[in-house]
This record gives sequence, structure tokens and C-alpha cells, in this order.
Amino acid sequence: MGRMGCGAAPRPRTSGTARTNAGLSLIELTVALAIVALLIIIAIPLLSGYQASRNLDLGGQQLVSDLRSAEDRARTQHYLSLVSFTPASGAYAVKALSPTGGAVANRCALPVAGTWSTAENDQLPSGVSVNSTSLASNQLLFSCLGMPYNSTGGSAYTTDQTVVISNTAGSRTITVRASGEVTCLVTAGGQPCAY
Repeated sequence: MGRMGCGAAPRPRTSGTARTNAGLSLIELTVALAIVALLIIIAIPLLSGYQASRNLDLGGQQLVSDLRSAEDRARTQHYLSLVSFTPASGAYAVKALSPTGGAVANRCALPVAGTWSTAENDQLPSGVSVNSTSLASNQLLFSCLGMPYNSTGGSAYTTDQTVVISNTAGSRTITVRASGEVTCLVTAGGQPCAY
């Protein structure tokens, strides 16, 4: 026998009948596939719950952003803005006033004199709907000062107004304060949304 290198272990001798580790047996493969299938079955409900929660958060972000944009548009462009909600669905529209006679002086006149033209129709993410609102006629009007009014523009809201959106993951309460500030709560009176 020759000299062995430093740290090398001698190879054990095997007989010709020893099994080699060339692959998996059919039983081993079946067990591995069963474990993978079980993990997938467990993961599917978790993923669908995650998707519902994500859609609810996205819907809250979208609605807060659109309400802030409508308020900002009314204040900076000096046009009345109206947001109209369709309860029990995820649909809502943002509208701008076309003043009577087209006069620039009438575009901020309250009560409203003119017709509404749709600036954008929007839809909340899949499965998210407008559950309820505290708004008269489910509409919110922003004056040219960015203040929330009832839909006819007859009077400013003096209390907070809410829009509740929901799906299977829960609900979000979007609040428009009498000052025009738009906020979001995870549940009414609960924690603020992360956005």
C-alpha cells in the first residue's frame, strides 16, 4: 500500500451487491409529492386571506388619495368637486361643476348652479365595496376653499363625515373632517391606517 495523504481517510471496500444512491425509489418520490401537495393545500387559504387584506388596504389608500385630490382640485383650481358613491359596490365618481352660463364667477357659487361633468369614474379593488356613508345622498361636495358640504352645497358639514369600505378581511373607515382633512381608521374608533 502506498502512502496516504495528510488527513485522507481510507475508502471502505464494498461488495458488488451493495445498493448505490443513484435515485429515489417510487415510495420516496410519492411521499415527497404528498408533502408538497399538503403544503400547497395549507397555503392556499392563507394566500387568499392575504390578498383580501391587501385589496382592502389598497382600496383605503385609493379612496383617501382620491378624496384628497378632489379637495385639492377644488381648492387650487377653484372648481367645486363632487364625489358620488354607490353603496354596496366599489364604484364612485369624481365630478367637476360646469357652472350655469359658463361664467367663471359661478364656478364656486353655493348653492350649486350648473351641471356636473364626470372627471373620473373609479372602482375599488376586487371584492372591496362601499359599505356605508354618513353623507347626504351618498355624495360629498368640496367647496373652493376645500371645505366639505352636503351635495347641494346648501350647508357646510360641521361634523366629521365617514365612508366605510369593507370586504372579507375587515373594514376601513375613511373620515372627512369638517376642516376638509381626510383620514383613515382600520375600524371606527380604532387604529389609524398605515397610509
